[in-house]
Order: sequence, then C-alpha cells, then structure tokens
Amino acid sequence: MSTWKQNLTTKAIQRIELASYKGYIWYLQMESVKVIVFSVKKIFSSVIILISVSWGLQSETEDTEADTLRFELRPVTVTASRLDGADLNVPVAVSVLSRYRIQGGQQQLVLNEALAAIPGLYTMNSENFAQDLRVSIRGFGARAAFGIRGIKILVDGIPESTPDGQAQVDNIDLGFINRAEVIRGPVSALYGNASGGVISFSSSEPPISPYMDGRLSTGDFGFQQIQLKAGQQRGPISYVMNFSRNQADGFREHSAMKNSVVNGKLRWEIDPNLNFTFLTNYAESPLANDPGALTKDQVAENRSSARDRNVQYNSGESVSQFRIALVAEKKFAPHQTLQARVYFTTRDFENRLPFENGGQVQFNRLFSGSSIIYFSSGLILGIPYRLSAGMDLEDQQDDRQRFDNLEGVRGDKVLDQLEKFRSIGAFIEEELSINKVTKVTVGGRFDGIDVDAQDAYLEDGDASSGRTFTAMSPLLGVVHTLSTGINVYSNIATSFETPTLNELSNNPEGGGGFNADLRPQLATNYEIGIKGLFKKRLKYEMALFKIDLNDELVQYELNDFPGRTFYRNAGSSKRAGIEIGLTSFIGKGLTGSTVYTFSDFTYLDFKTVDAVHDGKMLPGIPKQFGYGELSYVHSSGFYFKLQARFSGELYADDANKVKEQPYSVMNIRVGYQKRFSEWLFEPFAGINNLFDKKYNSNVRLNAWGGRYFEPASGFHIYGGVRVKIGS
Repeated sequence: MSTWKQNLTTKAIQRIELASYKGYIWYLQMESVKVIVFSVKKIFSSVIILISVSWGLQSETEDTEADTLRFELRPVTVTASRLDGADLNVPVAVSVLSRYRIQGGQQQLVLNEALAAIPGLYTMNSENFAQDLRVSIRGFGARAAFGIRGIKILVDGIPESTPDGQAQVDNIDLGFINRAEVIRGPVSALYGNASGGVISFSSSEPPISPYMDGRLSTGDFGFQQIQLKAGQQRGPISYVMNFSRNQADGFREHSAMKNSVVNGKLRWEIDPNLNFTFLTNYAESPLANDPGALTKDQVAENRSSARDRNVQYNSGESVSQFRIALVAEKKFAPHQTLQARVYFTTRDFENRLPFENGGQVQFNRLFSGSSIIYFSSGLILGIPYRLSAGMDLEDQQDDRQRFDNLEGVRGDKVLDQLEKFRSIGAFIEEELSINKVTKVTVGGRFDGIDVDAQDAYLEDGDASSGRTFTAMSPLLGVVHTLSTGINVYSNIATSFETPTLNELSNNPEGGGGFNADLRPQLATNYEIGIKGLFKKRLKYEMALFKIDLNDELVQYELNDFPGRTFYRNAGSSKRAGIEIGLTSFIGKGLTGSTVYTFSDFTYLDFKTVDAVHDGKMLPGIPKQFGYGELSYVHSSGFYFKLQARFSGELYADDANKVKEQPYSVMNIRVGYQKRFSEWLFEPFAGINNLFDKKYNSNVRLNAWGGRYFEPASGFHIYGGVRVKIGS
C-alpha cells in the first residue's frame, strides 16, 4: 500500500475508533417488523476495509447499476426549458442530475451535496441553517445575505421562489427528489424575474406496486436523520408520501438546527388524455441558530466559536411553511397539450438579529400563483415546429413587523407594514427545425409588476409607498449538429431582476416604506457552446459566455446595524467565463465526472461615498472552481464514490482588500445494496472533509467590523441504513 493510502487509512481508523465507542443501535419499524441493524463501529470498520479493497475490485459480470450510469450518458429530455427537448438539442447550457447522483450514499442534509457537480454553479453557507444555502449561477445570487436570489427554484413545476425572486430551500427533502435540471444563464424569457437561471426538481413518482422505504442515519456533531416513504396505486389513483426529520448540534457553538418535512403527491388518471396531480408540502423548522461571522483573528483563535453578540442576542430563526398545489394536464390531440397549475403557500418566519434596534423581524407570508401553458407541434409551411405559450399570475403579501431585540427578548415594535408584490407575465417560445441539422428557437416575455408597502406603524409618520416595473425579455437561440455526437449552439437573451421585498424594506434611512433608490438590475447574455456524446461513453459540454449588466444590486452593512444587510445599485459590470463539464463511463461499473469554471466578473462603473470600485472584481465568486467525482458500482450491489471540490481565491469586499484563500475538500461515500425477495437492504456511510482541511464555508460580503468568515467543519463521519419493502 502506498504511503498516502496508509496514512489515510490509519488516520481514518483512529478517528472512527474514537467515534465508535458510542456504539449506536438503530431500529427501523415498518408495520410490525423491527429490523435491527449494525452498530456504527461495525459499519465504519467495514467501510475502511471496503475502501481499501475497492481500488482493485473488478468483475466480469454485467452490472445493472452500470447500465443505469450508461443511460445517464444518453440524451435526456429537459422540461425546465418550458419547451421539452433533449438536453443536447436545446440552445442553452443545461445539466441533469439523476436520483443516484442526488441520493446514493449522500448525507442528504443540504442541496450543495448534489449541486456541486454543476459547472458554473457555486454554493456557500451550507452549515448555517439560519442563513440558508446561498447558490449563485454565473455570479447571480452571490449578493444574497441569506437564501437564494436571482435563480428560479421549481419543484414539480411549482415555484419554490417567491414572486419577488427570493427562495429558501429548507423545505426540500433530498430523499424525495428523483431528478434535478439546471439551466444556466438568463431565463427571464421563460420565467420572468430571474437572471441567473433555473433549478427544477422532480419529486418521487407514485408507484405501480406498493412499497415502504425507510432510512436512518447519524453522525458527528449530533447529526440525526430519519426518512420514511410509501406509495401505491389503486385503480386510476396513485400516491406517494414521505416524512423526514433532521437535527444537528453543529460544528460551531450556537449552530444547532431541527427541521421536519412532509410531502405528498396524489395523481388521478381520469383517462389517457386527462390527469390531475395534487401536491402538498409542510415544513417546520423550530430551531436554526446563527453563530455569526468572525474576523480572521477570531477564526485562527477558535474555529468552532460563535460571535459573542450572536449568542448574547440569541441570533437565529424559526420557520413554518405549508403549500398545496394542483396540476392538470389535458391532451387534445397527439401533438397538442394544455397544462394548468395553481398553488398557495403560507410561510411564517421569525428572525433574531444580533443588535437591539429593530433586531427581531417577523413576517407572515402568503404567496400564490397560477399558470397555463399550451404546447403544440407539427408543420408550418412545411417546417417542423414546437411551440409553447402561456401566462403566469403571481401574488405575494408579507405582513412584516420589526421589534427591538433585548438580548433575545422581544421589545417594542418599531415597524409594521404590509408589503405586496404582484406580477403578470405572458410568454411565447417556438422552435423551428430549419433542416435536419439546424434548429432555431425564438421567444419573448412581457412582465408587469406592482410593488406596494402599506405603513401601519404611524408613530414616525406614514411611509407608505409603491413601485411599478415592466420588462420585455427576448430570446434567440440556434443549435447546429456538426456530426453525430457534436452539437454547437449560441444564444442571446436579456434578463431582469427586481429587488426583493426584504431588500426594499431594509431602508438605510430607517423607518418604514421602501428604499426608493433601488432599481432592478438588467442584463444581456451572449453565449456560445458545444455539447455532445462521444461513442456513448463520454458526455461533454462547454459554454463561453459574456454578460453586460446595468444597475447591479450590491449588498453592504452599516455601523449602526451590524448584522443587517442593506442594498444599493452599482452602475455597471461585465461578466465573462467558461464552463466545462465531462462525464465518462470508463467501464465495469466505473464512472468519472469533472467540472471546471473560470470567471472574470468586474465592476465597470461603481462609485460609493467612500470609494471608487471601477475595475474591481465582484466579491463572493472565485475566479475558478471545480468538482470531480469517481463512482464505482459493483454487480454485487457495492458502490463507492470519491468526491473532490476545489474553490479558488475570492474577495469578500467590493474594494478587493479582503481575500478568502483557495481550498480543496475531499469526501468519500460507500454503500451496499442487497435484495432479499421483497426486501432491499442498504447500509451506507460517508466521510466529509477527509483530510481535515481548514476553510470557510461562507464569506459574508462587505461585512462591518471585519466579520467576514464562517468556518467550515473539519473531518467528520456519518452512516446509516436504508430498508425498502416492495418493488
């Protein structure tokens, strides 16, 4: 054995032995059957042995899982484009993740476990559940103080993003997700208020045969998880339901979290041409502490510490969300389909910030919407076409209140206002097959938006205000097949992104109403790329893009409100980059994939009262980052994943004076699937941050007082077991 493998194995065994003294026993009860699984010590000891053996493991027998991996290399249909088509034949950069990539051996705690494999997509803040995961595509979304901005999030076609463009993903259970599609680049021509792209998740489908599926896992830092799923079909009605519960103490002080999620999907097939799908989701997160960001010196002194003020003021949040949705699909003819969606969501949110004046925020959110989309295909003047046209109506109301934070105790009310965001959008998109090798896509969308704040706290005067935005978003794209397995494409598109209600309501002048100086940011995207499939063994994609952006929305903090984020517009900026993705079926169950992104994002015109930032790099996005994965699946059911993520240096501030250093992190996943008649048994385990790399999981941009950094956890392990009854 080589020296580095010896060192790795010795170190891992030492840590595992220390952790395994706890000797956990897990129980899974399904109906009246109790299955006792292995203790953690035995599982993790087996893991090390399997990892060592797997390097030379080979088999001459055919592998069913390998067939699945091969299938992933074939062209797959993309539905997030609102004009269904094979991923290789649409004029945009798009990536698709299968259920195996999302779930197989993964911890399934945060979305970045799966999204790291997407070129051009960068994540932060995966370990602070009070701030939620930050996701950026081509730099859009990097400004978010918490949650996701500028990227449309969909689950089964239902928007997870609110109409004003913000999204929290704490109610998405990865154990219920079958597939993810990611379109990179402006999608305003399709979805309106989104600059960076769209992430569309598809949940588990109702089964034909009944089954029950349970998963239990545990790990370092108090991590515990339970997932239960069941479904069946009776006549024209089929359903699937799931429940999950997560909790963790966190690597840092004051970083504990708890959440529970319930999902349901019921489908009624009235006849082959008409079906209804009813969707429901409930999420409860009563605990999500915020340990806050630290200075560089504080990180060096104690990486696991929390900021004193965050503990003093009990900084954190609690969230409760409920959604119902109905989807109807009617086929009028072989090539004509009508889809209609309607949904209603409530979200109750409470946030405690680490300062007194207005440091507790509470809002009750209602957002709803409906859409209707018509699909048609056929011939027009002898030219094959595919058409989609539709309309979206969305409404959002935030009943926002702000109170003083008296070291964790709610004080006097300082703000009370009802904020409304209403939008209507109409779009049309058509694909024309000019000849057998060339397809042209043209489309456009109009959006009208009304924003309103009704001030109910009149002690400091009436600050009620309103805004109106309109936007036209055209799209032109071309795909040309040079030869079998080689497709080149290009597109030009515009996008817009309005300030969110939260961004508008954080008024640096104090009091209620909206920040009247904030404007939507507008972007024009130019893109060329190549993608294809080589001999059914290598799937590749490369995109080069340039984005001209005006009125870039930028975040900052003020001395008087340390911890509250405010926003302003930069004059203009430019973004250019290259994204590369490769997936290769090597053979005998072995698959490798790698992605690489190079970004050059620069302010062209950005002046503040204090400084001139012209020519500075945009903060929060590394100039280069990448991901690699080696996956092995044996015909016996054993599988193994080696994952590596690289992030280059990035700036934490607009002035480019504070820098986050580059880092690389490696993870291991291992598991074994064995079927006994109607039973499927799957133990699994994983090691995160294998080499105990010290890095920061989040950088807070333009933070006051030098508090930029949130340290990431070091070496830690998890493991569990999955049991499934039925097909």
